[in-house]
Amino acid sequence: MDLAKGRLYGTPAVMPGRWGDHLGIVDLTLKQTGKTWHVADSQSSLRPIFDRTARKPLVDADPMPAAVIADEHQATLDHVRSQVAVADQPIQSYFSQVLDGTAVRLVAQAQLAYALKAVQGTALEKLPMLSAAAPFKSGGRQGWTQYTDIPAGPVAIKHVADLYVYPNTIKVVKLSGAQVRDWLEMSAGQFRRIDPQGPARQDVVDTSYPSFNFDMMLGQDGALRYELDLTQPARFDKDGQRVGDGRRVVNLSWRGQPLDERADFLVVTNNYRAYGGGHFPALAADKVVVDAPDETREALAHFLAAQPSLSAAVAASSWRIRPVPGIAMQFVSGNGAAAHLKDTPQVTRVKDNGDGSSLFELKP
Repeated sequence: MDLAKGRLYGTPAVMPGRWGDHLGIVDLTLKQTGKTWHVADSQSSLRPIFDRTARKPLVDADPMPAAVIADEHQATLDHVRSQVAVADQPIQSYFSQVLDGTAVRLVAQAQLAYALKAVQGTALEKLPMLSAAAPFKSGGRQGWTQYTDIPAGPVAIKHVADLYVYPNTIKVVKLSGAQVRDWLEMSAGQFRRIDPQGPARQDVVDTSYPSFNFDMMLGQDGALRYELDLTQPARFDKDGQRVGDGRRVVNLSWRGQPLDERADFLVVTNNYRAYGGGHFPALAADKVVVDAPDETREALAHFLAAQPSLSAAVAASSWRIRPVPGIAMQFVSGNGAAAHLKDTPQVTRVKDNGDGSSLFELKP
């Protein structure tokens, strides 16, 4: 890589900013030798279109596109603003990496409701079913405002897209109880190991671990319950390779009894995960037993519309981090989380980091 010139293996290359916030430019210096032109030099660069410090655009908007697509643009706005449900409490993801939060749980419940209907009348109907979902919007590299934060009141189509940002489709895989446990162990790799004899305050989230790989699971009517013991080492690395005998997933139960690792389970997930995305142990195409064509967002919209009370729909929690006596586990989230502390007694705010984020901690 030539970082000064912007080349990969001698070829000019540039990656424009997300959502068009930076223009990618490749300048070529051409020279002619006889009748043949060749590239004598090149320079790749990024040019911002917005001054983040002054909070103002650096270029004028082109009025032509707005005029040409005015009707379509307004129709799109009318659609995404249309109401599908009413939330009787806020729906947010500020604490979803450390707590069993409502934003992720809603997605998991919607997947579960969809898949239960999909297997009705089939041989799969008798198998116990779980649903797995992850917190997609969790700040970090995306910026400290990138969280789901839907106030109580009308829930619109735009909020459905906020709850589930990817155009994934629903899949169901068939696994053994042991493979379900490994799935959860892989997810538990998101956390740092906590030393019970160490400092009174310790960082709990490994920020290099992608939040979209932190799957939580739930079962119908709270049938699945488990705890995460972070004093234990991770069992798998980020590539799904087993690196030790640690068991972070403890008290794993199904309907009040220890989960049978020899029994078969169905797990609802998305196409990315079902076909091996994230390197989760055992997950591959041969495990897929329901290959549904519908997007998760569509299933989520239907689920929300059918609920008389969203808070009742997600009342049953399935997991928690096991407290470590004398240790406060710390993590960083967006400043918007402070508005939800009154409804989250497990969390306290330590300080404002001055960059749009704050340091929080789980109470010992």
